[in-house]
Amino acid sequence: MGNNASLNIVFFHQGFSPYLPFALHQARVSNPDARIILLGDEGNRMRGLDYEHRIVPPTSVRRSEFAKIYRHFHPGNLEDERRCIERWLILADFLERETLSEFLFLDSDMLLFQDIRQGVSAWRKWDAAGAPSFFSFCFFCRAGLVNRFADWILDQYRNARTMREWALRFQRYQKRKEYQTGVIHDMELAIQFVRKKKIHILDVSRISRDGWLVDTGRWGGAYLQGRAETDVLVQAKPGGEVMALAKKRRPIHFRALHVQGYDKSHIAGLTGWSLPALAAFFRPKWSRNLRLLYKYFWNGARFRRYLSR
Repeated sequence: MGNNASLNIVFFHQGFSPYLPFALHQARVSNPDARIILLGDEGNRMRGLDYEHRIVPPTSVRRSEFAKIYRHFHPGNLEDERRCIERWLILADFLERETLSEFLFLDSDMLLFQDIRQGVSAWRKWDAAGAPSFFSFCFFCRAGLVNRFADWILDQYRNARTMREWALRFQRYQKRKEYQTGVIHDMELAIQFVRKKKIHILDVSRISRDGWLVDTGRWGGAYLQGRAETDVLVQAKPGGEVMALAKKRRPIHFRALHVQGYDKSHIAGLTGWSLPALAAFFRPKWSRNLRLLYKYFWNGARFRRYLSR
């Protein structure tokens, strides 16, 4: 893919979340020539946004087996954590139906602020470019890598020895609450896969030579938290370039910001409002969604004042 070739951007999301139309709209604003695909369901079909909406089939051979053999080694909600892993099987199934030689896979709360084609020429020297691994933002350059990861995940859950090892690790976690040493989730699986299969990944969450990086949630999720090291974001206009002006450090330019965390209602301060984003709130569960609309307006306006200070 040359600099003028189309970029494939893929999101996955189940159900409707009010931040989703903002993320899709911002992806289009920053990457006007990209092909933007949402792997979703009827609950998140939205009119007026320029994207391809693909309904995820209810099941597949991989997912049916995974549902039978999955074991939950995580303190979080079983359904949510299993879905985070299962999305890789969904993505692998999608790629088997429609081959994409290169593509960017994003969490649905990741906001793009740069035409990503500006980075891909350097990224092609690697198997993938992630923040830092297959987390939230990953540009896949090597064909078949997602399929290998999906099959590897299934192999781990089929392996009785691995299940015993993970069960013991999780028991130790439950006693000591050492999260990083005993909890199995999609990110931990990605770390193990990359290490064991010697996958070469460029960490784009580190500042590049020209001062750009992809946020892991440290900056985009720092809304009015009073954290001096992260509350330094500046943006001249909604949807435009975002920078961090930290003391004793050259300016950081963000390719993407991860609006991580439970409350994402400040997102409109970064992206601005579009008619489709506004219209997306007017859907069933009216009272809930209209309350969220007010919250997104209010917190978005507060964050806008902070960003343009």
